[in-house]
Amino acid sequence: MKLAFVGIQGCGKGTQGRILAEKYGFKVLELGTEFRNIIKSGSELGEKIKELVNNGMQVTEDLGREVMEKILTENTDENIIYDGFIRNKWNLEVFNNFVEDYKVVLFEIDLNKAKNRLYSRMYDLETGETFPGDMQVNPKNGNKLVKRDDDKDLEAIKKRFSEYIEKTLPVVEAQQKQGIVYEINADQEIEKVTEELERKLGLK
Repeated sequence: MKLAFVGIQGCGKGTQGRILAEKYGFKVLELGTEFRNIIKSGSELGEKIKELVNNGMQVTEDLGREVMEKILTENTDENIIYDGFIRNKWNLEVFNNFVEDYKVVLFEIDLNKAKNRLYSRMYDLETGETFPGDMQVNPKNGNKLVKRDDDKDLEAIKKRFSEYIEKTLPVVEAQQKQGIVYEINADQEIEKVTEELERKLGLK
């Protein structure tokens, strides 16, 4: 089963990805983490991205496409969760060129609740994973968790939310017409969200 997780920052999709990975053996690919791994690799592609980032510039669409193509080509497991791969029209175009028969999981949450989660969530600098605000250590590797600077910046959060509403939601709405979108109420407690996921996806 191939799942594309979509949702505004703070919706909890990273947490649900980890839960499904532990319970059902899904491989989780988080686009931001994969970008960082490519930068760390020291490859030619990684150096190109690193140069842009170090100069305070955004990654170009051409480079973004190249990165997505590399990741999707190298990861062809039967059960994969793609977190953050569908954020705009060209993301979807590249994704559809490499992934077939997938389901889109849309995590719906009240915007104010999502903002509060962002303010409190913790982050593993090494792996790029995010965790609820009451956690201080990554249970998998013992790394100390910290707060991301952009999770404390009100303007940065507003910008990320605006981009989601303006660029991501229209793409998801188009996919809803194809009947491949599974809407999940992410306002619930973590366990309830997992139960709804399992039920709607037929995992249990």
